[in-house]
Amino acid sequence: MELWTKEHLFTLVPATIIMIAISFVLKLLIGKKDIRIRMIPFQVLAVILFLIEIGKQIVSFDGGYDLYSLPFHFCSLFIFMLPLMAFYRGKYEHQVRVVTASICASVFLLMMIYPALIYSADNIKQYFTHYHYFHTVTIHNIVIFEFFLIVALGLAPAGEKGEQKAIIAFMTVFGAVAGIMAQILKTNYANMYSCNIPPLESVRLFMQGILGYALTQIIYVIIVATLQILFTLMAYWFYRLLCRIINKKSAA
Repeated sequence: MELWTKEHLFTLVPATIIMIAISFVLKLLIGKKDIRIRMIPFQVLAVILFLIEIGKQIVSFDGGYDLYSLPFHFCSLFIFMLPLMAFYRGKYEHQVRVVTASICASVFLLMMIYPALIYSADNIKQYFTHYHYFHTVTIHNIVIFEFFLIVALGLAPAGEKGEQKAIIAFMTVFGAVAGIMAQILKTNYANMYSCNIPPLESVRLFMQGILGYALTQIIYVIIVATLQILFTLMAYWFYRLLCRIINKKSAA
């Protein structure tokens, strides 16, 4: 179980440094501007993200549609949440931003800890020759960039009442939808059908032999959904701490 590969080291680290640098420059240029100005980078990235996803869906029809391309993955949430955050103005604007910031933070933490789980070394090697690999690598790096921008531009200052409830409700709905669709289509959306981590997959298969397929899958989906909620909440607190540190430095 390799957490990092040399391909991730030679691409993700430089890309992260560049994205942080760009975020810092934008903070200096527009960090104190009106929210409409600060939203422009997010709107541009949301459009790019959406176009890349459309390209994926078109390519997926080549030779017969691959059900794995349906947007029921955890990272498929960004196809909906990033445009929503970029363009939505209304009563739940703050909740949308905090939820988006939290799931972006989740991907950032996973990418820093276990990038090989998110996309493989082959995805990187064939980045320019295989559209699905290009899509996978690009989408996740856009999400990381969005996270840096959210923090740098102070887009969603966390700490208001009800934020954690909004995250729990959002992730519960996602877990239910992804879990049900994974079983119906027998496709591994959000790790809801089987586990990408070999030791844990062995445990699932072992339990299946004892409890039977149906009960094992129900328990498995509940566990995975619960872990995703807890990890997103942890990412929320990480984001909240980051905001607090940056605000103290800015005040000083």
